[in-house]
Amino acid sequence: MDIVLWIIISLLFVISIVGIFFPVLPDTLLLWGGFLIYHFFIAEPGAGLPASFWWGMVAMSILLYGADLLTNMYFVKKYGGSKASSWAAVLGIFLGIFLFPPFGMLIMPFVLVVLVELLFQNQPIERAVKAGVGSLIGFLSSALVKVMLQIVMIIWFFVAL
Repeated sequence: MDIVLWIIISLLFVISIVGIFFPVLPDTLLLWGGFLIYHFFIAEPGAGLPASFWWGMVAMSILLYGADLLTNMYFVKKYGGSKASSWAAVLGIFLGIFLFPPFGMLIMPFVLVVLVELLFQNQPIERAVKAGVGSLIGFLSSALVKVMLQIVMIIWFFVAL
């Protein structure tokens, strides 16, 4: 039985990393599913994962959720976007997840940033597109950060065993 549970835990970890690039999959929840399966079904009673592990996972999960939003806002601003277009990038992430999965997270922030810069900030097309490119770089950067965070979480899990 333990072998089957370890296979499930391993699959949850792999699918969680895939979920970074296919936002339909709840990447952080899949990681937690693996942690909880171990804690409640494999670990000996009273000998599960330490409290420091759980608190660390809570903190890293918050970082995972914030990675998309913060990196998008940062790079839009860095590439000349306004505060309004930074928020448009965040809105684009949420809309993109639901309206055009899985590529909506790339397309919607770009489109909304360009539109905000053109229509509301009266910026030339070159500057608007540059800010939109910032949203694309933000997404790719956040994906890289999320992969690294998830790998750290998985390694921490195995070290905590």
